[in-house]
Amino acid sequence: MGVNSELLFRVLFSGLWLAFLANVMWVNYAAKWVSSRRTSTNQRRLRTVAVAISGLYFAGTMLYALVPAWIMFVSIQLPDWFRLVMVAGATLSVLCVSWAIRALGKNWAPSVSGVRKDTVLVTSGPYAYVRHPIYSGVFFFLVTVALVSANLFILIPTLALIALLYRSIAEEETLLIARFGNEYREYMKRTPRLIPRFSFGPAHSRQPPA
Repeated sequence: MGVNSELLFRVLFSGLWLAFLANVMWVNYAAKWVSSRRTSTNQRRLRTVAVAISGLYFAGTMLYALVPAWIMFVSIQLPDWFRLVMVAGATLSVLCVSWAIRALGKNWAPSVSGVRKDTVLVTSGPYAYVRHPIYSGVFFFLVTVALVSANLFILIPTLALIALLYRSIAEEETLLIARFGNEYREYMKRTPRLIPRFSFGPAHSRQPPA
């Protein structure tokens, strides 16, 4: 791999992260969500661990983007064509996350913040295929962008962060069951959690009235 190609991947890596963060920041600003829900001791501990892992992860991303020579000793030998495919995958995942958030509209809120009383259960758009398309998109983005970097200093914290985020899905579904009851349980039965089922039959979804 030449110096120029590695510089290209560093630029693409940085651009993907800037696009992803800009999308997340805009959603948080537009939602203007304020949480009044108290967090448990276990949740606070998980959040502390998540912050620590995220710090390690973003330290790796900054090193890779700015001073890659410091972490090149743990680089992974991946072909350029494969890394370009991962760039395409990461770009697609950003679009998918944006689609999922837009599908939620005013119903969007951080899962740790609770569920509004006026929240409507959205089962259309990407939610007709998986129950948590935002998580699916984020997980796919984290993996693909880590493979773009081709560096263990980014890939290992990525896997730890995904494992931690995956644990929060059960908490979110508990909140949704408490809010929607059997309506959400039925939705769980017909819709997979993260990976869509591929079939040739018609998709069954419905959007409950507001």
